[in-house]
Amino acid sequence: MGQQDQQNHQTGSPIKVNLQHDLNWLLQSQPLMAATPEVDNFQPQDAFNQTHISTTHVHTYPAQPAYRLGKQFEDCVSHLFKSSPTHDIIARNIVIQTATRTLGELDIIYQNSRAQIVHLELAIKFYLLNKDGTQLMDFVGPAGHDRLDLKWDRLRQHQLPLSQTSPVLDFLQQQRLAKPTCQQLLLTGILFYAYENWQSTLIESIGLNPNHQRGWWLEHHELAQLEPIRGLERNFIVLPKWHWIGGPRHYIEPQMIDYEELVAFTTLDPWPNMVLMYERRQSHQPFIFKNRGLILATKKPPLVS
Repeated sequence: MGQQDQQNHQTGSPIKVNLQHDLNWLLQSQPLMAATPEVDNFQPQDAFNQTHISTTHVHTYPAQPAYRLGKQFEDCVSHLFKSSPTHDIIARNIVIQTATRTLGELDIIYQNSRAQIVHLELAIKFYLLNKDGTQLMDFVGPAGHDRLDLKWDRLRQHQLPLSQTSPVLDFLQQQRLAKPTCQQLLLTGILFYAYENWQSTLIESIGLNPNHQRGWWLEHHELAQLEPIRGLERNFIVLPKWHWIGGPRHYIEPQMIDYEELVAFTTLDPWPNMVLMYERRQSHQPFIFKNRGLILATKKPPLVS
């Protein structure tokens, strides 16, 4: 839990988020993985209609540690469906229970513009590629508790097929819910690469969507790489967890910190910090958002194996 999240935990203040900013990011995002014969990627743009979108849609979430980024993402997708004239949510967060056990949960069942009943699974993830990594297993969560290959396999082999199993179909019938005829996946987010070559790193033949959104990462002892060169001003915003999705869209008139303040702030924090980088070349010009990255403690938590 980063410093801003810890402060929220201490104050206990509810977290207010304008989900419209997250939705605007989602509509410009790309799946992390390329579609396959067995996995159909959901395209948020297919359900989007500009005339039905509001500028503000504020949700309130509990303070840390009860706050969950995944719940915020689900609400963002729900906001998309509520504003869509062609796609309707039938049910969401459907817990599948039998007399003896819980079999799992379906994120969303919806009806599309062709009257198809679709089971949709959702996930937003932020993974960084270990230096010299070349495989899906080398993409790990910022705190080392998750891996892209494990998440991908879980979604493909368990979550998506779940809605076609007999116990789940029986349960849906008992609940008088429409049975899905197809499945879709919305696995989006950002993949982060080592700062020195984050824009040029290309990992092929492992199923990544080549158009996925990317950022950079570095450790505390590498922060000098962020120091602005002569003739360039560079400022930063350290994001609280509830702004990880929409990022710069949450900041119309951002209160930024300079490089020295960034170093002082992040090196005191053992947890990963996601930051936005802004630049300008003339003092009379506005700062322009350039990219986002992750700053990690030099000694990273052990990675799962």
